[in-house]
Amino acid sequence: VPVELRVFLTAAAIVDDIGAILVVALFYSGELHWAWLIAAAAAIGTLALLNRLGVYRAMPYALTGVALWAGIHAAGLHATLAGVLLAFFVPTRPPPNLQALMAQADAILGAESKRGPDVLRHGPSEPALRALDAIHDRLESPADRVLRAIEPWSSYLVLPLFALANAGVTLSAGAIDGRAPLVGAIVLGLLLGKPVGLLLGAALAVASGIATKPVAYSWRQLAGAGALAGIGFTMSLFIAGQAFPDVGDFAAAKLAVFAASALSAAIGVALLLQPRG
Repeated sequence: VPVELRVFLTAAAIVDDIGAILVVALFYSGELHWAWLIAAAAAIGTLALLNRLGVYRAMPYALTGVALWAGIHAAGLHATLAGVLLAFFVPTRPPPNLQALMAQADAILGAESKRGPDVLRHGPSEPALRALDAIHDRLESPADRVLRAIEPWSSYLVLPLFALANAGVTLSAGAIDGRAPLVGAIVLGLLLGKPVGLLLGAALAVASGIATKPVAYSWRQLAGAGALAGIGFTMSLFIAGQAFPDVGDFAAAKLAVFAASALSAAIGVALLLQPRG
């Protein structure tokens, strides 16, 4: 699979998840409390100010993000919206004094190299290592620093807990009794809606001149990527849990998500295994 197509599918998956979070925030929120909404707006203003002032320490963004989450949750909106809003303001750029920091690192390494045999025997001195470590922390953007800090917790704790709490489903014909329209709608949405929507959106963007399709992949390969986009798990189950409070409906929805995901994976792989054309 061409790297251009992998980048496109990754970007589409991210945008799709953001869209799903916005759907949850807009349509599955409770009664609004304006005082807390004002508090959440103040937290957003603080994030914007931190970004505008060029603050490059991650902690102020993290603390303000916690306050934003609490404000949005207490206001009656779905708190997943806080993550999307926080991501808009955490800087992803290298620090403005990048050249100065690199010059400092070069000066430290140059001074250490003059120690001769001691460097080869014991490595850089402890003060030099501390100084280089501090420079590394300042070279890294706040977004990269936050991602590095929370990624292990997200990958090895949050997602497994989510899977254990939501993925259990009874694999029996009785699970869909009287719920065939529900199951059919979910399967068609993932199995056909995702690839058709992705292909039509891409075709419209190319036809209107907004975008240019890379020559590295064909339209059929793009259709294969669209089929893979029909693989749903985290956000599909999350929205199903919000939309179907009835235990039986939720079980049927989970069964439909898994069935559609398996079919989408098979169709996507079959399309991408074909010779390019």
